[in-house]
Amino acid sequence: VVSTVQFRSVCTKWKSLFLSDAYWRKRYRMDQDQDQEVKRDAWFFLCTTGQFSCAFDFEMDRWHKIPNPAIPRTSIIAAAGSILCLGNLVADCKILYICNPIKKTLMQLPPTSRVQLIHKASMCLNKDAQSYKIVVAGEENSIMSALMNSRVYRLYTEIYDSIAGYWRMAGNPLPHAKFGSDPGVWCNGLFYSITEMPYGVVRFDPENGVWTELDAAMPCYISTPSLAESNGRLIMIGRVVNNLNKATEKILIWELQNMDSDIIAWTELQQMPHCIYSEFMATVKSYSPLVCSAIGDWLCIATHLSPRT
Repeated sequence: VVSTVQFRSVCTKWKSLFLSDAYWRKRYRMDQDQDQEVKRDAWFFLCTTGQFSCAFDFEMDRWHKIPNPAIPRTSIIAAAGSILCLGNLVADCKILYICNPIKKTLMQLPPTSRVQLIHKASMCLNKDAQSYKIVVAGEENSIMSALMNSRVYRLYTEIYDSIAGYWRMAGNPLPHAKFGSDPGVWCNGLFYSITEMPYGVVRFDPENGVWTELDAAMPCYISTPSLAESNGRLIMIGRVVNNLNKATEKILIWELQNMDSDIIAWTELQQMPHCIYSEFMATVKSYSPLVCSAIGDWLCIATHLSPRT
């Protein structure tokens, strides 16, 4: 609609073209043709805790305000395509919601079977089947141990398939792999996530319900790493910190090579230019986490404590 208004404002001749019967007949035929799908660049969605979130339109080079669903004590915990998953990562949460902010649709999912305190949540979209999967890993209600005089926490993983319409149990998360703040990404049908220090990467296979830890050494002196998926490639962004004085030196980009073989390794791709790095990090503390998201060949790098992206 915005593009149409802009074209009509150019001159009287252009305006008459958009008002002609020939234009609207062709437009109607295109809308009726199911094979004529309009391809648009993806939007970069920035979640907030207020009444609105923001989405950046690369095609129009502008931000859009998207109203947040008015559900008490929930926030956006996962997303895939234009679908958002809402829940609570702070308190017990057995009920999740699915929302499409563009179409303004909202649906409540059935309660999870065992997971009540969610540690990690992620969504995977299957465009061919027009379906999605949600994977949540977290704790069941803690049980008081009489021997240790303390609470015992049991970790579980559950998968929701939109086609089946119910949750199913999967393999338990690795007990020594503590989930960090990195949201994790899907790459070639598998879910990858960075663990807390010492940094590492765990992988989840939703078909077999199995968690494994990648046997790939993390780059030396890396700090606050974050994962992204770019056209089937697993990308990692992180700071490289001087081991002597702990001063932040640079931000690097790596790619995981030989993902389908037994010998995998992180290979450096590029370093953020110093002029951009200096401006980006001017108001950021050395411990501020980096958040990375990929849209096609583009990587969007942000941090919670800086207004720059």
